[in-house]
Order: sequence, then C-alpha cells, then structure tokens
Amino acid sequence: MNILGKVVFLCLVSVNVCFLTEASSGQRKQYAMYVWRNGFDPNIPGCGKSEFLTWDSKHSHCFTHTWNTAGKRQWLWATCNLQGREVSSIFLADVYHKLKTGYQANSCHSSNINLLRTTLLEGHSHVSNLKIYALFAASDADVSERHMIPYVVWYNDHCTHTNLEKFDGVAVNNEAYASIKCSHDIDQRRTFLDHLQEIHDEAQKQQDGNLLTHFSVSWHWGRCGGHSQPFLWRGKTMDASHHMIDIFDSIDVQVGYTIFPQIRDRMEMAGRNYSSTLRKNIFVTFYTDKTEPCQITFFPQNCHLNGRSESNLFSIIDQFPQNGLGQEQPCIHYFRGVYSSGGNEDWPVHL
Repeated sequence: MNILGKVVFLCLVSVNVCFLTEASSGQRKQYAMYVWRNGFDPNIPGCGKSEFLTWDSKHSHCFTHTWNTAGKRQWLWATCNLQGREVSSIFLADVYHKLKTGYQANSCHSSNINLLRTTLLEGHSHVSNLKIYALFAASDADVSERHMIPYVVWYNDHCTHTNLEKFDGVAVNNEAYASIKCSHDIDQRRTFLDHLQEIHDEAQKQQDGNLLTHFSVSWHWGRCGGHSQPFLWRGKTMDASHHMIDIFDSIDVQVGYTIFPQIRDRMEMAGRNYSSTLRKNIFVTFYTDKTEPCQITFFPQNCHLNGRSESNLFSIIDQFPQNGLGQEQPCIHYFRGVYSSGGNEDWPVHL
C-alpha cells in the first residue's frame, strides 16, 4: 500500500512483523479516532444497506468485534493509513476486563494479555507514529475509571517485551459531569475534578516511560444557562472545561454539530484558546453513528441538513483553517460506526 509516496517495510521474519518507515518527507495527518468494541460488519450474511440504516448496534447480528482477529486489525490499520486522512491516535475499547484479569492474577501469560501485546505491536508497526490509548468508559459520578489506570501501568511495566507492545496512554469517556455541571454544590464539582486528577496521578506511577492521559468533554460543560460557570479549584478560578484541560495531556470536544460556525463557536466555549496556550492537543469530535438530533451526526438519515456522507465529513474537516481551527485536528467517532464500515456507498470500507 502506498501511504506517502515511497514507503519502506522492514520485516522481521522470526516474529512476522513488518515495521513501516517513511522514506519521504510527506506529512501525515494527525486525526484521532475512537475504536469501540463492536462495529457494523457488511461481511456478515444478511447485513446490507437496510440493516445498516436501521443501525441496531445492541441487538443486530451485523455488529462484530473491531480488533480481535488479524483480519479485523488489518481493517483498522488500513483505515488509520488512509492517504490524506491518516489517524495518529486511537482510543481502544474492550481492554478493561483483559487487563483487570491479568492484574488480579499477576500473570502476563493469558490469551487476553497476548492479544493485547499482538494488537499494540501490530498497530505501532503498521501505522507510523501511532499512539494507542486504553479506553475506559464507566461514566459514573464517582469516576471509577481512576481505579482502572493501575491495570495499564502494571501491564506496561511487567508484560511488555518492547515499547511497541505498550499503551501510549489512557483515555476516559465519562459523561457524568453533565448531570452536575449546574449544581449549586460547588464541592460536588470539585470532587469530580479531584477524581479526574487521580487519573493523571495514577498514570505518573508508570516506572518506564510516560503514560499520556486523554479526556472527552462536551462543549457546554463549563456553562450553565448559556453562561460560563467559573469556580475555584486548586488555586485557579476557571470553568470546568478549562480545569479539565489543565488536568489532562489532551482532550477531545464533543461539539454536537456538523456545520460552521457552530463548530468553531463551541470549540471556543470549550477552551480551544486556553488549550493552545498550554500547547496541548485538543480534538474536534464528530459523530458518524446513528443518533438524535440529526444535526449532531453525519449518519445518513432523514435530516433538515444536507450532506450525510464520508465526503461531507471530510469537506467539513477541510474547512478547519478558514474557520479559525488551523491548529486543531478532528476526532472521528467511531471506527466502523459508521466510518470505514462499508454500510453503503457513502461510507466505504478502507482496506
């Protein structure tokens, strides 16, 4: 596959791994992408356009695991290498139980741990400069994800034979702050931030290398009734979104819209300028799966807005610079949901 003009593959036959090295100075994109456990699979008999448009991810047999076989992983890596739309960060789900079981048994020899090692080695080998984050999504007010970070630290420090088998970071998708963002009990909001801080603190306990931390925020979490809600936490008075930027190495913002100027305006409210000042990555998250209201997703459903296709998604991304988002990168939510799913001609498979 020609990724960037001329590329070279260095193969180690003994471990059946090919390392991709760039032989040209072409610049890859820096997109991010969520990789949840299951995605739409048109290879399953009976899973055509009608099943795709119905999109019953909880009950349909048309959804299969996204990375538990060599073929599924090849699909994932090829999608990350799509020329001109390269993905440099993925948030990988379905790792919690695999890591927890190994951690509790203090054993690196299970099939689940071997699967993780294989997946991480492949991803880092086949996708140039890819960062792979262990994704956790308990999404409770107690921020239970903070108790899961030691599993990643243990795995990286004890179960890996090479840095290519390590997680680069941990990513958290916790939606619980939405229910307390307007709470008059400021201590409740501060406690939530304290628990988020524990995620960062636990990541720092890794002995070998730096474990990055990432968090997903909604564009309005710093606001209530349309107004910014600053409060004091650990010596700074800012709204919640800005505090969250302080805690994590990077964030993605669920902008909840598919057109400008709303995308830009919501990124501003979420703290885009502040993140830039700190030189931290901040991604613009776009939904492609079926959800309501229709203006928050690119899924091909009946909608008062036109353009519900991959080409329209890319068109909006290409408008970032002219809309003041020259330093930000998109985050696609999510692999095979419906991006690169092959559900219909507007959402092709990338292999």
